[in-house]
Amino acid sequence: MLRKLIAGALLLSVILLLGFLFWEQELQYSFPTPVPNDYQIVPVNQSLVIPDSSLAPIDRPVFYHFFKPGCPCSRFNVKHFNSLKRKFESKMDFVVVVPEGSDFEKSLSYFDKELTVTIDQGMKLAHTFGVYSTPQAVIVNTDRKLFYRGNYNKARYCTDPGSNFAQMAIDSLMMNRNAPDFGLLSTISYGCGLPDNEFKLWKLTL
Repeated sequence: MLRKLIAGALLLSVILLLGFLFWEQELQYSFPTPVPNDYQIVPVNQSLVIPDSSLAPIDRPVFYHFFKPGCPCSRFNVKHFNSLKRKFESKMDFVVVVPEGSDFEKSLSYFDKELTVTIDQGMKLAHTFGVYSTPQAVIVNTDRKLFYRGNYNKARYCTDPGSNFAQMAIDSLMMNRNAPDFGLLSTISYGCGLPDNEFKLWKLTL
């Protein structure tokens, strides 16, 4: 009888562990990232005051890639981001933005050495652009106006060329077209919340 109880307890522990891992690595990302209570929308075409002037556009637009090394969605997105950089780096600058508290050295290992990778101290860049999740793409034109902020694709692990929103936004910018409006599929964030967001969610569970 005791052996059966021990075996049952072990089996239950394994099931609970697998369920937890499935939630951590997959299921939770099926839902939109919770929006922070204090989130403020930054509309497209709004003029921006970028906290670090060295990261702001001068004579070329800048593509800001919000990346979190501990986020499975961010890691999945690296290949696509790197392909965009290789394709458009002659026409625009690229900056990787890593949230404060993340493993900076680990973040560097995912990108080319010459790429600018910066820590977003106090989430200043995130607040400036209206970003609360990773992976997210932000494009700022040479007038320092927000041209695009949103998802790379319509879902966290989607690779559908027909909904490559970030790439289509770059194409529009390069052709001097107006900032595109892709609707909610591009603006409802899927992925991992930034540190402030996670901290608030953690407090709510106490």
